[in-house]
Amino acid sequence: MAGPFIVFDLGGTNLRVGVSTDGSKVDDIRTLPTPPLFDMGVGAIETTARNMLGGVQPSALVGGVGWTIDKTRSHIFNSTKKNLIDWNDKPLRAELEKRLACPVRLENDVAMVGLGEAHVGAGKGSSILAYVTVSTGVNGVRIVDGAIDRFTFGFETGKQLVAEGKLEDLVSGTAVSKKFGIAPKDLDSLEEREKLADMLAEGLYNTVLHWSPDTIVLGGSMIIGVNPIPIPRTEDSLRRLLASVYPDVPAIKMAALGDNGGLEGARILARNLQ
Repeated sequence: MAGPFIVFDLGGTNLRVGVSTDGSKVDDIRTLPTPPLFDMGVGAIETTARNMLGGVQPSALVGGVGWTIDKTRSHIFNSTKKNLIDWNDKPLRAELEKRLACPVRLENDVAMVGLGEAHVGAGKGSSILAYVTVSTGVNGVRIVDGAIDRFTFGFETGKQLVAEGKLEDLVSGTAVSKKFGIAPKDLDSLEEREKLADMLAEGLYNTVLHWSPDTIVLGGSMIIGVNPIPIPRTEDSLRRLLASVYPDVPAIKMAALGDNGGLEGARILARNLQ
């Protein structure tokens, strides 16, 4: 599909909107606080998009959304953030299509980042990529031959159960803040961060068994931020866990695209729409 395209990344704190003239790169990016009300949010996407396009009609709008999306990829299913409850079960795709008069595609934001990393980031060249983000929460996506793998209900890897409970409740930034009473970036104890790495490895053990990736890309503030979960310890722990199952482990890499990962994934998806 020819451009121009509007891409966006809708998170609990910020809304980022970009424009790609021909799908080869994101040409411009605007960031604004995520409006708490659905109508305000849709209006903000529309207004920002029109200002960036300067009167040109977009060919498509593709966005990543930081919550579960229903099976029709049209509604936000279960936003639990108190300031964003108004977004729940509203016709996001239909309203954007009506306002901007173009096709709209929605995916989970982690899926978009994984797609970006598979094409132009740390996972470039991977045939089967598992992208896992460890940030305020935890989630992941399987990318096969450069495309988001098919699913019925969406990927929610952070909700998987490991020995001590849900993975997300053990290694996320929220979990660290709750346990230690400090911001994750202030957890300077290597011993405690290595414990987090061991718990993360348990989740990745399940990921490898279920998804059989050749590469795992780890992203999110708990991986690439200050005082991160150490990847070498995570890889060593995973290797020990998998020793009796497989002769080797997938390559484990740190995400490379930073805040632009979701917009890059949306750009790639927009370019490939039929």
